[in-house]
Amino acid sequence: MTKYLQPESYYSDLYDRFTVEKCRRWEKKEAPKNKTAIKEKTKKSKINKIKEEFIVNVVIPTALYFIKGDRYTQKAETIREWMAQDQAKDDLLASARPPEGIQCLTCKSVLIPTFRDLQSGWPDKKDRVLFMYDCPNGCLPHRAFFDDGEERRPTPYLCSKCNSEASKKYKRKGNIITTIYTCPKCGHKEKDILDLDEKPKPEKMDSDFAKDRERFCLSEKEGQEYIEAAAKLKNISKLMEESKEKEKMQKELAGIKKLSAAGLRDLLSPLLEKEGYIKLEFSQPEISKDVILQFIVQENKSSREEYDSKFHLQKIIKTALEKTNWWLMSEGVCYKLGILSGRLRGYENDEDLLKLIKKHGE
Repeated sequence: MTKYLQPESYYSDLYDRFTVEKCRRWEKKEAPKNKTAIKEKTKKSKINKIKEEFIVNVVIPTALYFIKGDRYTQKAETIREWMAQDQAKDDLLASARPPEGIQCLTCKSVLIPTFRDLQSGWPDKKDRVLFMYDCPNGCLPHRAFFDDGEERRPTPYLCSKCNSEASKKYKRKGNIITTIYTCPKCGHKEKDILDLDEKPKPEKMDSDFAKDRERFCLSEKEGQEYIEAAAKLKNISKLMEESKEKEKMQKELAGIKKLSAAGLRDLLSPLLEKEGYIKLEFSQPEISKDVILQFIVQENKSSREEYDSKFHLQKIIKTALEKTNWWLMSEGVCYKLGILSGRLRGYENDEDLLKLIKKHGE
């Protein structure tokens, strides 16, 4: 039975091979283009020469450094995930039970499960264990069933001449299994020979791997230095972002006109009177973190109905207060017998003013 879980060193080496391949592909893609640019630099201005040399000698090595650092950062967690996945496969293989009572299609003898294999359901199905069955009398063909009882039937073989479904006949001599396909339509025959003793071809040697591993796979010391440097860079980036945000806030705050209660009256009274709303009055203010002022104003246009009067007054006030530290509260404006009232909230500290700016932007 196949054992999936390997020693941790196996996964570490595998991860390093992936890292080397990624860095090689990146170098192969980028380096030749810029080497050509260096060769052509004699035809260009001195400024262009400096730019090209900077790309080759600084930009590319820097980008490669971050690729290597990112691979190091993810290595330990990736290895843990790989090992957990393989352990789960081993557990599934060990715990799966073969379906019982499977009969030979030739002599009807009960078949014997002789081999089990994990069939990956990637990407959208679960893994299953496939059991191979042999006939005790040596009959062919073999049968195969998943641990959930589903039979795995072989895909029909199509004749290479006329594309008709061909029949199969098996012959076995030692560990050599010969499958003979015969087309019932055109009579064409084909053979497929499986040698169970055949050894897989050796993998192609990678004579540069050890050298490239030293270049591309950071040591623990180098990796920790990268993590520390990346953290500092992230902190600097955060500080710069906060500085930009603070500068943006200061600009937004500079655009806000801070009005006192008296200044608010001076702003609104002429605007309201111009639009037919007279005798603006403020009640005693409510003072806590903010200041809340209730206002009363009279409708001076008898032809204007309640809905239009309320809607128009709200629009005037909101527009007038858009760049100030005051805001018409959410309940809006009330109307009774030509008397309109509402509440205004005044903000003083910068944090609340920024919230007000956000409200204006919505």
